Amino acid sequence: MSMPKVVPIFVLLFAVLCAPSTYGHHNAASHYLLDKKITVTGVVTNFRLINPHARIYFDVTNEDGDTEAWLGEGNASSVLRRRGWTSDTLKPGDVITVTGSPARDGGHKIDWELIVLEDGTELRGGNTKAGELEQQLRDLDKRRSKSNE
Repeated sequence: MSMPKVVPIFVLLFAVLCAPSTYGHHNAASHYLLDKKITVTGVVTNFRLINPHARIYFDVTNEDGDTEAWLGEGNASSVLRRRGWTSDTLKPGDVITVTGSPARDGGHKIDWELIVLEDGTELRGGNTKAGELEQQLRDLDKRRSKSNE
């Protein structure tokens, strides 16, 4: 007696349905030069606390005085929310200094590691780089301690 063909069909169907989610996320190294760091300063035009990556849109004035539209990508909103971020963390008009990895294609994109606000507040939330989680948790503890004083 042979095994029913129903089981292989379910396995195939499961694999087909799950395949798109497997390819849906990429390693930051596919888009950014992770071994290089740049720092740019600009003015926030939009902030989107979304998945799979939070996005900051900001304008940078280059050396020639021209305005360049930049995109900063960070961690997923679910991760950032657990670390204290809200949709109001960055607002249009905020001046930010962003440090992170530049785009492989030379475009105006950055995989952010650190954002510094005008008042010196440091915000972390890059794509879970080594040591970043620990620093984010220390920063969150400091903010909580200050609010309890």
